[in-house]
Order: sequence, then C-alpha cells, then structure tokens
Amino acid sequence: MSDKIILFPKDRIKNLNKTGPSDTSKQHKKIEQQQTKDFVEAATDDMALGILRQFVDLAIRTNTEKFTKDLSLLVDVMRGLIYRDFDQYHPAQDLSDKIVTVSYDRQGQQVAKLDYSKVIDKKHKIHKPLSPDIKNELEGLDSNINFDSDFDLPDDDK
Repeated sequence: MSDKIILFPKDRIKNLNKTGPSDTSKQHKKIEQQQTKDFVEAATDDMALGILRQFVDLAIRTNTEKFTKDLSLLVDVMRGLIYRDFDQYHPAQDLSDKIVTVSYDRQGQQVAKLDYSKVIDKKHKIHKPLSPDIKNELEGLDSNINFDSDFDLPDDDK
C-alpha cells in the first residue's frame, strides 16, 4: 500500500515568519486586555449609575459642577480598584497608594488611614468617615476593614 502525499511547497507560503505561537499569544493577550477593559468599564458604569440614583433619591444636588467633579473622582477610583483586581494599572491606584496606609488593630482587622496632606498642601485633623451607627452595623457583618482619615470637614461651604 503506497500513499501518494503531495506537500505544499514551503517557498510559496507568504508571511511564514508571522505565524506561530508568539503571534497567537500576543493576540490572545490583546483580546484578554480588551475583554477586561470592557468588563471594568461596564461594571464601573453600572455602579456609577446606581450611586447617582442614590444621590438623586437623597435629594443631593447632582447638577452642580462640584458634584460632577466629586462624582468623577469617586467613579475613577472605583475603576482603579477593579482594574487592580485584574492586575492591570490605572492612575487612580497611584493616588490610593500615596494617601492610604493600611495597618492592623489588636484583633487583626485592617484599618485604613487616609492622609490627604500627601497630595494637598493643607493639614487636616483626624476624621473618621464612618458614623458610630454605621461602624456598629458593620461589626456584625464579615467585614474586617475600618477607615480613618486625616480630614476635617470645613465649617464653611467653600
């Protein structure tokens, strides 16, 4: 039994150097990054819309320039948080890394301390962003993160 196999001539193959595993892995990496970006952007948009609805429900003035600035920062920090979970860089992570220090209390729970003076030229008094009621409610949950910041709310509306 004799099979006759005719091989395609290699000299007729175009772009022979561009095929192979390295191109496939580069393409795979690009697809993975794009899918991650699409996921993060969609998730962030969904969360931002939900937060915006809550602000509207609370009768917060959402049509001011200051609100837009504050919300934009909040949303971008959320975006950075999600990108970090995927081990991808986002500039908001630099801000977080610069102003937030995490330590552990006696019970081994994480305590985050915010120091805004590292990015703005203003000293702040210690401020705990969570009210005692909320903090007590969180203690009943399986949350082991506490927040502390060096920020004092201004007396005026500047």
